[in-house]
Amino acid sequence: MSDIVYDKAKWHWGAKDAPTDIPHENGATHIAFFFRWCMEHKFYSKEFAVDFADDIAQMDENFNYRQYLFDSIDGVLGSAELNTAGKAFAKAYYTTDRTKFAKMYGWYLQDYTDFVSKKFGEKYFDNAYFYIENSQENYALIKAIIDRRYEEFLTMKRVKQA
Repeated sequence: MSDIVYDKAKWHWGAKDAPTDIPHENGATHIAFFFRWCMEHKFYSKEFAVDFADDIAQMDENFNYRQYLFDSIDGVLGSAELNTAGKAFAKAYYTTDRTKFAKMYGWYLQDYTDFVSKKFGEKYFDNAYFYIENSQENYALIKAIIDRRYEEFLTMKRVKQA
């Protein structure tokens, strides 16, 4: 089975509406936040754990996950980095608004867009997500949303199995 690409930084900083007055890395902040959440939950694949063991050992609250995304995995979040549990959650929550889970609870990019809207209002309009700071405070806010969605995901799985 081939690897699935969930998101690529270049899809964002290469977009028509991408601002030119900020670093390209800003287009990957939302990817880095989800990647960090997955790493904190040990949702990395065995292969990733072997290949990047030293890096994983350094991952803490001061680690720059966004820069790591660029330097080590070419700005790409894909299935190769995640284990079975991580892939299942990413498939249901991150990739599209068309999954059963997303239709019932929401999906990552909409949650992120809502977060950005609350933070900036109408400022920067469609490309506001480029201006979200890669900070501990912002990650904590997004983490709370992802945590809630993951609990909903687990509940949905339990109900389905019952």
